[in-house]
Amino acid sequence: MTPEAIMARQTTLQYEFRPPRWRPPEQINYRTGVLAMGSFVWLLAYATLGMRLMARRRPSLGWAELLLMLVSIVLGVALVVGWRAIAQRWVRRLHGELQPALDRRALYALTPSEFEQYVAQRLFARHGYRVINTPDSHDGGVDIVVMDQDGRRAIVQCKRYKGTVGAPAVRDLYGTMIHSDADMAYLVATGGISAEAYAWAAGKPIVLIDGDRLVDLSRSDPEVTPTTFS
Repeated sequence: MTPEAIMARQTTLQYEFRPPRWRPPEQINYRTGVLAMGSFVWLLAYATLGMRLMARRRPSLGWAELLLMLVSIVLGVALVVGWRAIAQRWVRRLHGELQPALDRRALYALTPSEFEQYVAQRLFARHGYRVINTPDSHDGGVDIVVMDQDGRRAIVQCKRYKGTVGAPAVRDLYGTMIHSDADMAYLVATGGISAEAYAWAAGKPIVLIDGDRLVDLSRSDPEVTPTTFS
């Protein structure tokens, strides 16, 4: 495969990771439905417990009241954890939506830390991935850690400069990916990426995103159906 063909293939790549299964508004997510049903059961158990306690003349608890109290506590804790996870997922996605898509001139005006935050939110969190920004110092060449719905990990390296990223940077990223025991690696640049870099990355679990592709992905709509590893 020629470098030109490799570059063309990379240009059409969507995300290789599997994002959470975002569904159209008219479809109820299975987990959300279970939580809604659990909330109804919790309210029913809590209301029943309250009515039974009010009906008792003496402030004592029977086996039925103790069981209802136990169900209310255990189910209540599970519901809080479940709804909190869903809320955090949607907040991450909303935060990415609120982060406006930038053109290349605006990207160059960002500081390195701002650029990493932009990539984390606009390219990954907005599409449903869980993202973790690493500290700016002592990050070991890993700027962002990305996790998909199956718990698989990818590392992201951000290059905010106008120059062209060459094959040595991709080789270093590949070594970092292996050392980090990650499943994939992304290299996101504001500038260009050389044909040699694309050729070296061919056949490896590495996705290269140059400045033009970054702008396109930043403007694209979030995936509705999950993608798979290719």
